[in-house]
Amino acid sequence: MSDSQKRPEIVPNKLMDLLVNDVFSKHGIDKEKIKGKLSEEKKQMLKEMVEDLSKRVDEFVKQTNTSNNKK
Repeated sequence: MSDSQKRPEIVPNKLMDLLVNDVFSKHGIDKEKIKGKLSEEKKQMLKEMVEDLSKRVDEFVKQTNTSNNKK
C-alpha cells in the first residue's frame, strides 16, 4: 500500500501548500513578511477554510473510492 493510501491527508496538504505557494509567488508575496500582519480574525477564517476544504476533499476521496470499488 502506498503512503498516500495509508495517510490520505498527505496529498491534500502537499497540494494545498503547492497552490498557496504558487499564488503567493505569482503576486510577489513573501510568506515571512505577512506572517505577523494577519489579524486573529483572519487567521481563524483561514483555519476554518482549510478545515472545510480538507473535509470536502476527504468526502470526495471516499466517494471516488466507493464508486471505484463497485466497478
